[in-house]
Amino acid sequence: MKKLAVLIALAVCLLAYSPASAHDMWATAVGAAPGQGLTANIGYGHRFPAMEDIPAGELPFFQIWAVGPDGRIDLTQGSPNYVFTSETKLAKGTYLVVSDVRPIYWTRTTTGQWEMKPRNEVPGAVSCENAIENAKGIIAVDGDAAGALATAAQGLPLEIVPLVHPATVRAGQALPIQVLFEGKPLAGAEVKARYNGFPGVASDTAMAFTDTTDQEGKVNFVPLAAGEWIVLVRNDTPYSGPDTCDKNSYGHNLHLVIN
Repeated sequence: MKKLAVLIALAVCLLAYSPASAHDMWATAVGAAPGQGLTANIGYGHRFPAMEDIPAGELPFFQIWAVGPDGRIDLTQGSPNYVFTSETKLAKGTYLVVSDVRPIYWTRTTTGQWEMKPRNEVPGAVSCENAIENAKGIIAVDGDAAGALATAAQGLPLEIVPLVHPATVRAGQALPIQVLFEGKPLAGAEVKARYNGFPGVASDTAMAFTDTTDQEGKVNFVPLAAGEWIVLVRNDTPYSGPDTCDKNSYGHNLHLVIN
């Protein structure tokens, strides 16, 4: 395992540059309790953990669902448009909330504007990326720390998978994780994280942690504070038709709570 590198307060890391990736996305159900229905949120904005309405032009691309010990739990959109609910009563256990965004083309023009179209449909196109975003939140209902879902990959194109249940990890301890791309370990992936209350949380680029995965796609994530964390990873690949777009830009964010 590579030596850990923890960046505090004034450390700044460039996250990405497009409208799609400049927005963090996270999926969560903070406060879920046994005997209650599930209320989940899609976070999508610049100020984690503050919630913002999902832009109307992008909303049709979003979907969200939950996974419990008994399988998939469908969610119904409420108001504001980032809130989703289910009447399924929760029991003690580990649940996941998963949000997925269908691929969106983002093309930048010579004027610096971005359009949700492929390169060949935008006059004056300078660059294009096909953004493929998803997010996953781990919810330990009633303090559950044994649920197998916490360490189970969900088959997302790019995914962070904890190798132990996050509820067993305390602030300052290492949480081993593995990054998978198309189901295989992704070596050399830069993993970043920040938490609710981090001094640089008002910035998209300020991070409380950063490190790079080893040859098995693994890294020890060390959360230095208790509370809500968002852990981020990205991976780019060439787009198959360069006349249409330049690259596929994959993004995955994992939301978890550290005690």
